[in-house]
Amino acid sequence: MENKSDEVKFVDQGNDTDYYGTVDEDEIQNEMKMKKEKDDSVMDANSGCLKCKGCYVPKRFVVTALTSLGMLLTYAMRSNFGVTVITILDNSAHMKVHEDAMFNLPTVQWDTREIGFLHAVFYIGYIITHIPGGYLTTIWASHRIFGGCILFSAVMNLLLPVFVEEVGYVGTCCLRGIQGMGEGLLYPACYGLLRHWSTTKERGRLVSAVLTGSYAGAIIGFPMAGFITHYIGWQYVYYVCGGVCIVWYFSWLCLVYEKPSHHTSISDEEYNYLCDAQGSDVIDYVNLKIPWAQILTSLPVIALCICHFARNWIFVFMLTNEPYYLNNFGFSIAESGSYSSIPHIVKVLVAFGSGYMADLLLLRCSPTVVRKLLTGIGFSIVALSFFILTFCKTGVSAILVLCIAAGFFAVSISGWQINHYDLSARYAGILVSVTSAFGTLGAIAVPLVTGELTKDRTLDGWDDIFYVTMAIFLFSALVFVIFGSGNEQPWAKPPSNIELVQKIDPLARKPYRTFVQQKSADTKDILQAESIDGKAQQKNDKIHELVDRLTEQLSAEEIKKDS
Repeated sequence: MENKSDEVKFVDQGNDTDYYGTVDEDEIQNEMKMKKEKDDSVMDANSGCLKCKGCYVPKRFVVTALTSLGMLLTYAMRSNFGVTVITILDNSAHMKVHEDAMFNLPTVQWDTREIGFLHAVFYIGYIITHIPGGYLTTIWASHRIFGGCILFSAVMNLLLPVFVEEVGYVGTCCLRGIQGMGEGLLYPACYGLLRHWSTTKERGRLVSAVLTGSYAGAIIGFPMAGFITHYIGWQYVYYVCGGVCIVWYFSWLCLVYEKPSHHTSISDEEYNYLCDAQGSDVIDYVNLKIPWAQILTSLPVIALCICHFARNWIFVFMLTNEPYYLNNFGFSIAESGSYSSIPHIVKVLVAFGSGYMADLLLLRCSPTVVRKLLTGIGFSIVALSFFILTFCKTGVSAILVLCIAAGFFAVSISGWQINHYDLSARYAGILVSVTSAFGTLGAIAVPLVTGELTKDRTLDGWDDIFYVTMAIFLFSALVFVIFGSGNEQPWAKPPSNIELVQKIDPLARKPYRTFVQQKSADTKDILQAESIDGKAQQKNDKIHELVDRLTEQLSAEEIKKDS
């Protein structure tokens, strides 16, 4: 049988150059065979797992794992100072450590107010770079910013013991503030990166996995800091954490890329899956202005800001003051560090489950209902737990109630903390910089308030902190349930006067998908948006068109024979 060929004309949208090629029936048959094989290897939408042949590991999972690990190590570093505080404030600390570390304790004499300011100054530096960080993620590579933040913070961590012992209080405050400025870019860069490496169906699980890394930092940080301080010496905690973060950074440089189109070893199946699932959400429009006024006055964004304040309040409280609180029950430094990690273990386990639960609920309920339900329940139980905590007078009961609070706080992670992507996937990095900047006020306030209320070093002072925490969480839950939303906001969509998106990416190692908007000459309304991958995509589309045409012809012939 003689092959029939069909000449096809291809047009390159970038330089108006015509290309010609031929497509014959053999190519059509091969295409149909390849399509069947591709269906067996691409993403299973129901299971969320990529069925690739061999031992290929989806690159988005590699990016997620390394991002989560980076978060874990960063927060392990943040927890270091929370354990060191015990050795500074507790006059009997030398009796609670091993004899080898008895003479290797800090010699400084700082009170609770000074310690509170040392905690707060970190977040003062943090807030300075936070909003600029959201903008920087739109013009610089997010993965470089994320990795650079952790490397810079690790170097500052290595210097901290020297500043505490040799430079003094003022120098230590300055170093803590500079370290906070370095980490202020962390979350905007994280959200900016995940925008390119997650899809709507998987976002709940992947983002929860990354955020869980930050909550898991205390699981590693507290016990490690407690045991190293107890048996070796307090300053070695900072050397170990800083060194591990530097090793992580070099792994990050080798394995992570900003976008799937930049990755050198991503499979075609995974790349096409990400492109098809994300659509135009990851495309950067030319000359697109950020709608700052609409963002800052949006009620759902304001609700997120208040939730972020509550989150930072309890998170920083447990990260910086939990070991010192448990020390009031007579535990050793090693025990205080180990027991402080138990609520964080519960938090991590529940956070993983809440991500899957949110994705399942989204199959039956709207995003708005799911986000409000998880946030409302989670925050309300946290408030109740801190009220119960005022009646706890033993270490065991206090740890148990803290575990309940941490677990239900983790439920809310898949509620409000992923809501940034619901409101606008395109501006997710900007939104998290705005809400987290406001939330940092809570991180600044809680150590200052705690230092003031616990200056007498009695459990009664802690009860006042718990009442304040309860009120903050009840108020935050109420605001989000009333004003929160799971729908994309009007300001999230590009304005109609932008006709082309940026389609030239000099770093791309894969065909860079572009979107062209067709407009009516009279009304300027968008008629349709067409996705183009260059001439390779056009040829592929033409083949699919011929396959469909051939299938219709065969069906028509079979019907004619039957009749």
